[in-house]
Amino acid sequence: MSCDIFNKFKDEKGGFQESLINDVRGILGLYEATHLRVHEEGILDEAFVFTTTHLESVVEHLEYPLAEQVTHSLKQPVRKGLNRLEARLFISIYQHEASHDKALLKLAKLDFNLVQSLH
Repeated sequence: MSCDIFNKFKDEKGGFQESLINDVRGILGLYEATHLRVHEEGILDEAFVFTTTHLESVVEHLEYPLAEQVTHSLKQPVRKGLNRLEARLFISIYQHEASHDKALLKLAKLDFNLVQSLH
């Protein structure tokens, strides 16, 4: 997929839209996407700087569990971690979200425990 899709997040001046700052989950998703960049993808380099700056500035004002997720992503993005360890952390964060899906959470826990028992 072309990284040009991220141009829709830019304003007329060529910078990222300031309205994005209000959507912390959206910025976090964009931040995670920037870690999939390869050489000469300038827009993703710009997005990395933009998202890192804004996430670092708002993390102190966020409530748990979102604050925990942002803090962890800034230390180690999901894509650069070990899948099972990231899954375990995300399960513990996800279960505290008011909008979590109980069936999905139960399936994730069962899957994690099954794989653990195999090891």
